[in-house]
Amino acid sequence: MSSWAILRQVVIGTTTHEQDTAAVRAAFGLGTGFDDPELKEMNLVDATMPIAPGRYLEFVAPVTPEGPVASWLAKVGGRGGFVLSVQHPDAAAVRTRAAELGVRVPIDMLAFGRIVLQLHPKDVGLVLEVDGIDDPAVWFWDSIDPGPDPSAYVDDIVGVEVPVADPAATAAQWRRLLDLPEPAEPTVLDLGGPTVRFVDGGPSSNWTVLLRRASASATDPGLPGITFRLV
Repeated sequence: MSSWAILRQVVIGTTTHEQDTAAVRAAFGLGTGFDDPELKEMNLVDATMPIAPGRYLEFVAPVTPEGPVASWLAKVGGRGGFVLSVQHPDAAAVRTRAAELGVRVPIDMLAFGRIVLQLHPKDVGLVLEVDGIDDPAVWFWDSIDPGPDPSAYVDDIVGVEVPVADPAATAAQWRRLLDLPEPAEPTVLDLGGPTVRFVDGGPSSNWTVLLRRASASATDPGLPGITFRLV
C-alpha cells in the first residue's frame, strides 16, 4: 500500500529579503504572515505567507554573508528555489529508504517533537524537506498561522516546475523515497493536490511556481531567478 505526501511550503532563498517580500505581497495581495521560529537559530530571516489553508510561500535570507545558504545564493545569482517542504506520515521510513538508495540526509533533527529530514539537492534535484506528521489535518503552524488573507489576489499553490538533468529519473526517485503510487505522467508527482513537475534544464534553482489567480489584480512580481505563473 502506498503512502501519501502533501506539499506544504515552497521556500525561496534570496539576498534581498525585504524587497522581495514587499514585491510579492504587493503583486499577490498577501498579508504579513509570520516568521518561522525555528529559523532564527539558523541565522536566517524568514517570511512565511499563507496562500491557502496549510499551504505557504516562504522567503528566507541569510543574516550574515557567511554560511552555506549565502554561498549557495552567490552561486545562483542571489535568488532561487531553495526548499520544498512535504508532510509525510512516516519520515523514519523515508530515512531508511534514503539510506538504501544512497541519498544523503544532511539534516536529521526533531522540530516540535517531530522528525524533520532534509535530503541533499545533488541527490534529489533540490532540497527536499520531509516533515513527519502522521495526521494530514495537522501542521506545524496551526497555532500561529493567521490563515490566508481573504482579499488576496491568489488563493492556492497549484504546482512547482523544477528543471533537472533527468526529469523521469528524478520523479521516480522521489516516488520511491516517499512511497507514492505510480503517477499518471512519469515526470509529475501529485503532492496532496499541488504537483511537482520535473522538466529538462537547469539550473535547478530556476523554479516556476504556479499560483491560482483569485483576482484580476494579481500581477508578476518580477523576481529574476524565479518565475511565477498565474493560472
